[in-house]
Amino acid sequence: MIQKDEFNRESWLAKGWKRGAFVDLKRHGELLSSLPKKLAAHVETLDQAFLIPVLYDCALVDERFDAEPWAQVVVCWPCVENADFCYGKNPRRYHFPVFIDDQKTHLEVNALSFCQLDREELLTFDPNTEIDWPNLGLDQLLNWISERIRQPTFPDAWNNRLKKKEKNFKRLWKKDSFVNSCSGVYFSIEPSVEIAEHEKYRVRAFITTHLEGRALRDFMKDHESELVGKLADILRSTSNVDVGQVDLINEGQFTKSMERQYLRWQLEHYSYKEEGVAPLPAELEILRH
Repeated sequence: MIQKDEFNRESWLAKGWKRGAFVDLKRHGELLSSLPKKLAAHVETLDQAFLIPVLYDCALVDERFDAEPWAQVVVCWPCVENADFCYGKNPRRYHFPVFIDDQKTHLEVNALSFCQLDREELLTFDPNTEIDWPNLGLDQLLNWISERIRQPTFPDAWNNRLKKKEKNFKRLWKKDSFVNSCSGVYFSIEPSVEIAEHEKYRVRAFITTHLEGRALRDFMKDHESELVGKLADILRSTSNVDVGQVDLINEGQFTKSMERQYLRWQLEHYSYKEEGVAPLPAELEILRH
């Protein structure tokens, strides 16, 4: 543990404190009393569990505890990898890879994992420096966390209509032409409120691609009509949905005015599957380069 007379930014950084650091809760059992009761009770049933601060670095190691009293954290534990919970696919449970003593393993966070701790107390403990993130691993965890807060929401009545076509949508989303070249799907629905089951929604939609130049022209020639046609057909076959324009566009054509009208459908989990080939969500794409 770090002594109070060593409480300074340089000492914390030297110990390995940063966003995405790991604290072994089985080595530092004293921290259990700081966790919410339900989370602490779950951790006590586990052989291994780790705490990860997700507060940004400058705030995490700020020496002014009155200005930044809390550290937001998630607690995770080893799991057997399940594809249904990888790539940010499930908003309530996420499986992600890390390297522990150079051995790849998977950890889980879920809706129970979230809490915030007294930052002054937390910084008295030592992070475990034997655990490493893969490329973009922390960024994808942070994206999964932030999407729980910021992801667009559609009326339940709309979601219930589309849920009946889930298998059709998944077949489309998993096509190589979609996974490797498309970065999002956007819907504009009217009215954007709950309506009765017998009433109709009007929808316009578009698929975005990151491709440009010759690659874009070839993709549009070979795949535009198929992808647009299949999306339009699924929507048209959905009960009480009137379908307007459906397009495939380059991301550069996505204007601010369109952003006010259209909401993004949550499909990023398919973009993680082919690292280095498939497009990442826009907020992660820049991190690849």
